[in-house]
Amino acid sequence: MRVIFREAKETDMPSIRKFTVETGWRSMSASDRRSLNRETWNKHMVEVFEHFLRKEGSKILIAEDDNHDFLGYLFVGKSTNEMTGQTSGFIYDIYVAKEHRGKGVGARLMKEAEKYCRQKGYTRLSLMVSTHNKPAIQLYRKTGYKDEQIFMEKELH
Repeated sequence: MRVIFREAKETDMPSIRKFTVETGWRSMSASDRRSLNRETWNKHMVEVFEHFLRKEGSKILIAEDDNHDFLGYLFVGKSTNEMTGQTSGFIYDIYVAKEHRGKGVGARLMKEAEKYCRQKGYTRLSLMVSTHNKPAIQLYRKTGYKDEQIFMEKELH
């Protein structure tokens, strides 16, 4: 399958917001989901999305097939490492339509994000992933990403 990349247009944004909320909700632990009001959290997530979208260097890449059917998207932007002060690229979100998962679309989106970050002069590209999202972890490792830090959490009762 041939994959065509383009920058997101305003007409893409309602769908992308919806998918971002969906992937964000799924990436949380069950205990976090139980503790949140879904409607309130959805609004919060859209605000966070809009905040990162306004940041300098943010870009949403759309993957389409030859018929311009939507395959997925990747949201990439600039990040500063708090420990080192170095600027790098950061993948805020990646989404591949269910019917196109496992066909290389995610890997191609990752490669396109790497190309964009090299053009911006970044020497690193980072992301965060939930430990229970095994398919995403597999994709990231397959495309050369490695574990650098572990974010740990404990519920306090």
